[in-house]
Amino acid sequence: MNIQQMKYVVAIANNGSFREAAKKLFVAQPSLSHAVKELEEELSTKLFERTNKGATLTEEGLEFMHYAQKILTQFERMEHRYSNVEKKNVHFSISAQHYDFLAVVISQLLKEETDYRSFRIFESTTQKIIEDVAEFRSELGIIFLNDQNSVAIGRVLQEENLTYETLVSFSTHIFLGTHHPLANHEEIEEWELREYPQVRFTQEANNYSYFQEDLIDMSEEDRVIHTTDRATLTGILQRTNAYGTGSGLVETPEIKLIPLKNSPINRISVIHPKNKPLSDIARKFVSVLRDYFKEYETSL
Repeated sequence: MNIQQMKYVVAIANNGSFREAAKKLFVAQPSLSHAVKELEEELSTKLFERTNKGATLTEEGLEFMHYAQKILTQFERMEHRYSNVEKKNVHFSISAQHYDFLAVVISQLLKEETDYRSFRIFESTTQKIIEDVAEFRSELGIIFLNDQNSVAIGRVLQEENLTYETLVSFSTHIFLGTHHPLANHEEIEEWELREYPQVRFTQEANNYSYFQEDLIDMSEEDRVIHTTDRATLTGILQRTNAYGTGSGLVETPEIKLIPLKNSPINRISVIHPKNKPLSDIARKFVSVLRDYFKEYETSL
């Protein structure tokens, strides 16, 4: 049994036939079929039911697939971790939630780091950002931390052998459309929001509240709109009297950002693997990001 055979089984299961799997893997179908047949003989187990319409996993095949996917995930993490250092000179990847400042920073790097041929910006949820960096797909991740989630997320980072450093601290800001009745306030108190619906950016579909980024939770709120898309959240704010919460680091003219009075301090932090030196471009990215945040320090 070898890694290649496991990849073949997964590809056949995902594509529904030996022929389609061979096309996707750019291998000859007879070679793929022979490799799977050898594996079945070695295991004394039939992994696929083969018909004219394709191939489906047997019960034993489903069990094998379960283990194979776990092994392949770990193998892929090793490949990313110990890939040829020369590749680092042409590719740079970061993961983060949808932050406006990413476009500013990456645009500057594109102008200054002309040797890099590939930039990847993976925008997702906190849990997936952590996974992306832990699996060495991204060299850096950017996450939100506060007093409520830092202990729990810190534990997750430790388990994944990751560390973090704070880039900027900020107070909670209320996001409103420019037409909102509260849009002209210099500060907003929490009680003033009770009559308005809240738009929440929904992250992981699990019970881990520390992965959420809603900076206030109105438990008696009558109307809550959950969305997994930042553009949808912004669109709702522009068209209704709903509000959202976040940092003051948003460059959207149609949205007003007003500080929440007496709010706790939150932090935007960068995460990366422990005991693994950052590349030159990663250090440059962090430096440019710090400079960008300095312009907002007084307003945050």
